[in-house]
Amino acid sequence: MSVGSAGEVVAARFLERRGADVVDHNVRVGRDEIDLIVRIDDQLVAVEVKTGLGPGTRPWENFDDDKADRIRRAADSLSIRRVDLIAVEMGVDGAVVRWLPGVA
Repeated sequence: MSVGSAGEVVAARFLERRGADVVDHNVRVGRDEIDLIVRIDDQLVAVEVKTGLGPGTRPWENFDDDKADRIRRAADSLSIRRVDLIAVEMGVDGAVVRWLPGVA
């Protein structure tokens, strides 16, 4: 399993523990991809997952304006109005997860 795939699994479990329902994984929209689509309180949310190896890797910094624009376009084409970012720092002692709602 790749680091990115492992991060997506961690993110999905994190969201499920907080009451979200994972609707789909790795949804292709043209050349773009939405990592997770989840339902939170009857609202569909597109989720971008960024994963880093080791504490202090700050994976959310890899979510730039270009990526935000592509995810927003993909989400809009699916009538999804909210885009969240989940940043996962994978370490030997587990993962640290940061949820940043409404990033794009």
